[in-house]
Amino acid sequence: MRIFLEACLSPINLPFTVLLVMLLFYWITLILGAADIEMFDSLIPDLDADEVGGFFGPIMQILNIGDVPVMVSFSFLILAGWWFSLLVNFYLNPDESFLIAALLLLPNLIFSLVAANLLTRPVKKMFTSEKHDKALYSIGVVTTSLVTHDFGRVEIETGGAPIVINARTSEGTSIEKGERVIVYDEDREGGIYYVERYVE
Repeated sequence: MRIFLEACLSPINLPFTVLLVMLLFYWITLILGAADIEMFDSLIPDLDADEVGGFFGPIMQILNIGDVPVMVSFSFLILAGWWFSLLVNFYLNPDESFLIAALLLLPNLIFSLVAANLLTRPVKKMFTSEKHDKALYSIGVVTTSLVTHDFGRVEIETGGAPIVINARTSEGTSIEKGERVIVYDEDREGGIYYVERYVE
C-alpha cells in the first residue's frame, strides 16, 4: 500500500493523480445530486466544418463525444491515463526521470484514447437510447456555424441539462448558427439526427 501511495504522489504521476481526484469529486457531487452528468456537454468547442479534419474532430470522434456525455468519456480517458502512467513508470522508469516520463506521454495518450473508445462503446447504446427519447421531434438550436448534410450540432433544452446531438440536413440545405430546428428523423446506429428549419 505504501509503494502504491508513493507512486501516486510521485512528481511524474502527480498530475494524473490530481485529475483523478478531481474526477472522483465530480462523481461524488453527481451521486449527491449537486451535478448533472451532461452539465459540460454544452461546453464542447463549436468546430466549423473545415475544422473537423483537424486535431479536435478526430479526438471527439474517438471519445464518442456527442453520443456519450463529455464527463463519461473524460472519466475513462483520465482513468486510463492514470493507470498507464503508474504502471509504465513503475516498470520502465524506476528512477523517476522527467525526460523518460515526458517521452511516455505520447504512448500514454494513444493508449488512453483507445481505451476510452473501447470503454465508451458499451455505454454508448444506453445514452443513445435515452437521447433518442428526448431528441426525436424536439426543437433545438444550431450551435455550430452551420448544419449541413455532413456536419453540425444542435442543442436541445430538456428542463435540466441540455443535450447536444450530431445533426444533419437534407443535401443542399444549410442552417446557420442560432436558428431553431426540429428533429424529424435519426440514424440511431450512426448517432445522427436529421433536422429541418423550424417554422412556427
